[in-house]
Amino acid sequence: MKDRKDIQNNIDDEKELDDLFDKMEDNKVHKLLKRAKWKAVLRTVIVSLVAFVVVAGGSVFIGHKITEAERSSIEGALLDFNYISAPNQYQGKSVRYQGAFGGETIYSTYKILEGKVVYTGQQSYSYGLLKPSNDVVGIFSPSIIGTSYDEDDVQKPRYNELGQREMVFFYPFINYQYYRNDLNLLEAIDEDKYLEMALSFDKTYNLAELRQLLPQDVTVAWYWVDDLNEGEKVEHQPRQKKQQTAEGKTELVNYPGRVRSEKTAYGIKNYGANGDPTDNPEELFIAVLNNSYQGKDELKGDGSKMWAYKSEFERVYKNIAGADGKLTTTDLKIQGIVVTGDTDSLKSLRGLSFIKASSLGVVVDKY
Repeated sequence: MKDRKDIQNNIDDEKELDDLFDKMEDNKVHKLLKRAKWKAVLRTVIVSLVAFVVVAGGSVFIGHKITEAERSSIEGALLDFNYISAPNQYQGKSVRYQGAFGGETIYSTYKILEGKVVYTGQQSYSYGLLKPSNDVVGIFSPSIIGTSYDEDDVQKPRYNELGQREMVFFYPFINYQYYRNDLNLLEAIDEDKYLEMALSFDKTYNLAELRQLLPQDVTVAWYWVDDLNEGEKVEHQPRQKKQQTAEGKTELVNYPGRVRSEKTAYGIKNYGANGDPTDNPEELFIAVLNNSYQGKDELKGDGSKMWAYKSEFERVYKNIAGADGKLTTTDLKIQGIVVTGDTDSLKSLRGLSFIKASSLGVVVDKY
């Protein structure tokens, strides 16, 4: 009996040892599996992080490149557009707010009257993949703060938001019923003021002719260039147009002759942004317009403002260049100017037969 009991005990002991070894083996395998699982998870996390960093970094890099390219394109177009337009007005200080995927630039504008800088307002533009949401989608203002388009508009002066008068030009090929003659206002303006005045001519002149006609003591800040083709000139004439009424009847409506606001005119700046005279300003005007026209298709940005710049660069270039398509100084026909000075110097312009109309602009203190 004792021997049988000992044998049974030995068997039980061996079974316990086997169970113990089995448990140890199971624990070892479990630990190995668990360790392998965590390694796989860790590897996945690291690969995902690396992929995220690469994708994010690449996206930021691409976004930055697109944003910078579009900003540079819009900035260049604005500078060129200002150079061939904006009578006596220049772009001033600019502040840029830019992220990886978009940005906005706010810039000021100013005029120069006999060396004195006059602030004329602030503008902005946005760019990039994610443009700021504050783009202008509509503008409303009373008519007194706006732009003149026809001779009915100019019978009452208009102003900008700063209360500065809008200059207006009259076309030489239109016989208006009403002309503005603001040279008659000089007696009402103090002698200690500087002012600018838009002068409209009876016909077009070249620069050499004008330099012979104008008094020597008058500062010419800007030359208004004829940029219309023959078809556009017909559309600017006073005319009658058939129009259908709400009752379904057809009647003739009279449309007055068009005028040109300083906000929409094109021409040659006679002075640089620092107030220094420009050597051969007509050649610089041609160079800027030519480069703008040639590079219009490379302009980046799909906004309505960029589309307007592209179309105007093309229209103005083709109209001035004429049928041969080559823009030279002989193509430049001057139909008006902007002059600056004090009341005494501008009185010498009175009575000159080639001046058809005059329109007062900004008036500031000399000191």
